Amino acid sequence: MKVLISFANPKMGAKLFGLTRALYSKSVQNLSIVALHIVSVESQSEGFPILEEDEIFKAVREEASGSEFSFETVGFPSDWIVPGIVEIAKSKEVDLLLLGAARSLFSEDLLGGKVGEVLRQLSDLDIAVLADNGLNSPIEPVIYSPSLESAPLFPFSVGLSSYIEKPIPVLSGVNQTELGIKQAGQFKPWLPFSLAASDQSKNLAILDYGTYKSFHSVLLDRKGLSFLILRKGT
Repeated sequence: MKVLISFANPKMGAKLFGLTRALYSKSVQNLSIVALHIVSVESQSEGFPILEEDEIFKAVREEASGSEFSFETVGFPSDWIVPGIVEIAKSKEVDLLLLGAARSLFSEDLLGGKVGEVLRQLSDLDIAVLADNGLNSPIEPVIYSPSLESAPLFPFSVGLSSYIEKPIPVLSGVNQTELGIKQAGQFKPWLPFSLAASDQSKNLAILDYGTYKSFHSVLLDRKGLSFLILRKGT
C-alpha cells in the first residue's frame, strides 16, 4: 500500500502521517508513505515565510522514526501546486492520496480551492481529505453511513479500529418518520443519521464524498468535529 500525504503546514503533515499509520496499522509491513510539500513562491511575496526543508519535514520524520515501513519525503518550489500534486501522485503510482485541508476550504463548491481541483484531475485515484478542526489524540471516530454506497468506508477503517483498540460506532440511515415528519406533503431534508443523537465526545467523522456533498451544511454545524472524507476513484 503506497500512500501520498500532501500538506502545506508541517503540523498538518505530522497529523496526516500519524493518521495514515493508524489507518493501515494492520498492514504496516506493506505500507509505504511519501510525504509531499510544495513550497509556493507566491506565499513569500504575500508575507508568509518560506521554511527550510528540515523545518518542513522535521515533524513527519520524528513520527516516522523507528517505523517498520518505507518512508520518503519530496519537496520542491513551485506555484503550480495542483499540477505538482497530480504529477507526484502519478509518478509514484500511489494507491491513496491523503490531503490536509483547513475548514475554510469547504465552500459552496463543497471541497473548494486546490483540493477540489486535485479531486477533479485525479478522478481515477482514491483520495481522502482530512478537514481538520483541531483534531488531537486520542482519536474518537464515528462512521456516518447512510447507505450501501458507504461500504468502502468499512475496509478503509479496519486498521484505525485496530489501532485505537475498540470498534468504531456507525451512525446509519434513518427515515423521515423517525425524525417526527408525518405529513407527506411537508418538505424536510432526509438526514442519513441522527445528529441530535450523536456522541459529542467524537472528534473525527469518517464519511464518503457523496454523503458530504449531500449534507455538508448540516455536518459543519458540529463544533470540534473533524472530517475524514473518502472519495473512491472511478
